[in-house]
Amino acid sequence: MVVTAKEFTAAMAALLPDGRKPARIAVAVSGGADSMALALLAQAWAARQRVGLTAFVVDHRLRPESAREAKTVAGWLKAAGIACRILVWRHDGRPSGSLQAAAREARYALLAAACAKAGIGHLLAAHHRDDQAETLILRAMRGSGVDGLAAMRPARPLADGLLLLRPLLGIPKARLVATLQKRRQAWIEDPGNADPAHARVRVRRALADLAGGDEATRAEIVTHLAQTAQNMARARAALGQATYELLRRAAGIAPSGIAWLDPRPLAAAPDELALRALGRLLGVIGGQPLPPRLERLEHLLAALRAPVLTAQTLHRCRLLPQADRRRDPGRAPAPQLLLVCREARHLPAPQALRRGTHLLWDGRFRILADRRAPAGLTVAPLGRMPLPDPGPASLPAAARGTLPAILRDGRPLAVPGLGWGALPAGVTVIFAPQPGETA
Repeated sequence: MVVTAKEFTAAMAALLPDGRKPARIAVAVSGGADSMALALLAQAWAARQRVGLTAFVVDHRLRPESAREAKTVAGWLKAAGIACRILVWRHDGRPSGSLQAAAREARYALLAAACAKAGIGHLLAAHHRDDQAETLILRAMRGSGVDGLAAMRPARPLADGLLLLRPLLGIPKARLVATLQKRRQAWIEDPGNADPAHARVRVRRALADLAGGDEATRAEIVTHLAQTAQNMARARAALGQATYELLRRAAGIAPSGIAWLDPRPLAAAPDELALRALGRLLGVIGGQPLPPRLERLEHLLAALRAPVLTAQTLHRCRLLPQADRRRDPGRAPAPQLLLVCREARHLPAPQALRRGTHLLWDGRFRILADRRAPAGLTVAPLGRMPLPDPGPASLPAAARGTLPAILRDGRPLAVPGLGWGALPAGVTVIFAPQPGETA
């Protein structure tokens, strides 16, 4: 059965809160059946809603024919009346590590940059029910907990305020293929989708084997797996709220990008909540969207529950025992607090800060430079850079060098995290890490 316009409109309405429609929206199109069906459904929806639509086709340059295929897909989209741009991943040779992971990371980076340049805040992706079931199995094979088994979210934030929407997540792939067949729209089959070197392909084949080759049985298994992911998503939401309440009691985060952690609430909390809270806190302070490995978090939690606190390092963060510096007369002082700050390693290289720049520096500080910003600006880690006036001493020395400094012609103008200097006109620096959404 094809996907109807009414069905797609309902799926989009569920993803756009309070019925607020964006002026423009983008769709990521690989040329496969899933994304081609999404593009056509999105085009009809956008026309009815009077929303501008742009398709982005990513050419990964991983196969000799990829450039030709990208042009073919762009031609199909333009013939259907959809504005289209081809984005090219330029790399030197074959990426190291997981090819699929590297390609996925590059794809999202290209899409986010293209959306930012076009002033688009919503990006549609074609993940469907079969993808959801396969993701659940893959994560179960890695020993994932509730978060991983909740699989993909219908909506999640990407870089710089871009929101990724998955309106097809509850629809099986077979219906997307049927939608294209009815429209007599061709699509491209990526040979990588049949390569058993990829774990997802092996899972796909295992599902077919489990169903004994019967398509109806396989569809029923996929439906049950997707329902399991939805059940786990509800559990994830409840745990997320409890984690927030625990962090609110245990940690105070400062605009300078540090946190003061009272380990006692974590030590008393159930392991699941304490581990979640620690992972969330380290992600915020370290600027990392993905949490640390579970076994490392467990080791850290054990250290926080020890009678004597000791310095720890994890996930680009340092946890340093400190005297209680809070001034909260309504709360009993803790015998000892932990300063949680960014580790002074793997910090970004100096970067030019041109007009129109909007970046998430080190995953922690959002830096904007509008048209009023003067020329010759650079952002760089403060490090041991000498300042004419060292600034307030309220920030511990361990955290000072990891702050972003705004320079002009190589000389420091301001270090907002220290309250030192004055930012030039048109420049804003705010501690606002990207939320740690991973799926």
